[in-house]
Amino acid sequence: MEWQQDAIHRLQQYAMKRGLVLLERLGQGYDGVVVSTSHATALKSFAFERLYRRELDVYRRLRDHRVDEVSGFTVPGLVDFDDSLWVLEMEIVSPPFVLDFAGAYLDQAPDYPPEVMEEWEADKREQFGDERWETVRIVMFAFQRMGIYLADVKPGNIMFVD
Repeated sequence: MEWQQDAIHRLQQYAMKRGLVLLERLGQGYDGVVVSTSHATALKSFAFERLYRRELDVYRRLRDHRVDEVSGFTVPGLVDFDDSLWVLEMEIVSPPFVLDFAGAYLDQAPDYPPEVMEEWEADKREQFGDERWETVRIVMFAFQRMGIYLADVKPGNIMFVD
């Protein structure tokens, strides 16, 4: 995929500017590529500027509220960023954690029709299981109290210890 090559190139540029060595790919998806660094941080390079801006805005909101955990789930801290490269540098966290805020909305919940929300919730309940889904809902409500509405909720983004 062409955007992934571009994202990796921007990660390399960011790392070179800051004297970091890229280590291993931690993940990739629709919104970007994540790689660990020699400074025990993670870099995320985004496919689209709007997703970069969304995630950066969420990290700024979390920083402004001095949040490093939500309902017992660790949230990575923002270390640095580069607006021209669409790269965020974050702390690496261990489970339980919440991460990947490119799909989040600030100050206003997404306006989905009720039937779409019902289907979404049924899918999430199936992905997490009934007991864990209730915990995920508690985490989501805690974020909502800060004006952050999580939309990309899945087991890879909200990770339990086991």
